[in-house]
Amino acid sequence: MKKLLCALLCAGLWAAALGGCSNGEEPAPSPSPSPEVSQTEESSYKIGLVQYQEHTALDNLREAFMGRLEEWGCDETQVEIDYQNAGGDAGKAEEICQGFVEKDVDMIVAISTPAAQAALEAARGSQAAVVFTGVSSGAALDLTGVTATGVVSPLPGEDLLALARQGNSSLATVGLLYNPEEPGAREEADRLKTLCTDQGLEVIESAVTSQEGAAEAATKLCAQVDAVFTPADNTIAPAAAQVAEAMRAAGKPWYVGSDAMVQAGALASIGVTGREMGVKAADMAVELIQGRPIDQVPQYTFESFSTFVNQTTLTALEGFPFPEETLQGAFVYQ
Repeated sequence: MKKLLCALLCAGLWAAALGGCSNGEEPAPSPSPSPEVSQTEESSYKIGLVQYQEHTALDNLREAFMGRLEEWGCDETQVEIDYQNAGGDAGKAEEICQGFVEKDVDMIVAISTPAAQAALEAARGSQAAVVFTGVSSGAALDLTGVTATGVVSPLPGEDLLALARQGNSSLATVGLLYNPEEPGAREEADRLKTLCTDQGLEVIESAVTSQEGAAEAATKLCAQVDAVFTPADNTIAPAAAQVAEAMRAAGKPWYVGSDAMVQAGALASIGVTGREMGVKAADMAVELIQGRPIDQVPQYTFESFSTFVNQTTLTALEGFPFPEETLQGAFVYQ
């Protein structure tokens, strides 16, 4: 693999730590590295960047990844990036990733679980490394025969259920709104179902297979449950504003697996930001570009999380109580 001949301060990568938020401050990535470049390269390092779909959560992640590479001094003269979007089509994602391999890219960076699955399948048996991010469950990925690593950001289901009980101590029925055809969303929904069952909560599921049907499905589900949960889901995320409006109209709290969906109007989430995921993936990509062996750049799973609350939605749910200490420690969208 070609090495990027830049003066990148790799020691800073090992010390990078992504912290949680407090007192309403957005979680910040690790300190920015020096962008100084002292050498140039003979041939650029080629990265194929595939994003499964355009929506705020994944866009934020991609922009953070690109920005972090710039902070490391990796401009277009050293790193050639071919960005392509699959438009929410798994078949298109496979086609894009196969094209990257045929172009002999050095690395495929895949954003979201479906994109990661396509990248891993295309890279299997090739020289291309894979770095994935925006993935909520590593169980959905087959890493066999691939030089791969990446970032996993699981939904802290127990914490999210505890938050829901803070708002409604008599919580008895939970709705799950998600697309079961999305592997990452399905894995997280299954974990939530198990947690709910263990806590004696009844679960009612609503499958959403298109953005257009998301708000209507939410309205119907709200009539049957005390609260609704949605993991990170590429079908529902683009329609988050419409779904949030339906939830508010029904007077039901909506808990989600993405801070971007909270910003769009969902009541609350616990997790990490797309910015954090993008920065961490870029740091790992730079280590591989520098020639560090894959076994020294292990998969990273976030274990520290932040709480996100939409104040407008909280106010609209009249009489819905969140303890003051919860709000003080959360990042609050107005």
